[in-house]
Amino acid sequence: MRILLLLALLLIYTGCDHGLEPPEALPLGSIRGMVTYVGPWPPRDSLNDLRFVALPFVPRDTLDLFRDLNQLVFSDRLAFEVSADTFFVEGVPAQIYVYSGVAQQFTTNLFDWRPVGLADLFQVRPGVVTEVSISVDFNNIPPFPPGQEGR
Repeated sequence: MRILLLLALLLIYTGCDHGLEPPEALPLGSIRGMVTYVGPWPPRDSLNDLRFVALPFVPRDTLDLFRDLNQLVFSDRLAFEVSADTFFVEGVPAQIYVYSGVAQQFTTNLFDWRPVGLADLFQVRPGVVTEVSISVDFNNIPPFPPGQEGR
């Protein structure tokens, strides 16, 4: 019996990955962006918030955006009814961002967000400012969830 207990403790000890230590933090960079707006703006009552958002994964739905807030990178509020705006986000984990762009909160419901302009895939590198450009046309917004074109 003692042998089994000793063997179990040995297996647990060798399988331990440093106990309760937090995982190593990713190195950080920054994102600077330019947003250009094309065409007319939507009615003011459908424009509760507007922000740049970057994700290292492609969301399946709006709730997926909130599944891991540690992976969600977002800017301060963007200006309304302008032809262009800029943003700067610092302290961004250095990694590849596959789904990013400008998101519009279109009601007062916390979960009512949709993309209104997307950026190309980009990578944030440690200690580097990554430049991003996004065009927003409120009359021609991307499908959401992604991959729902023509449905």
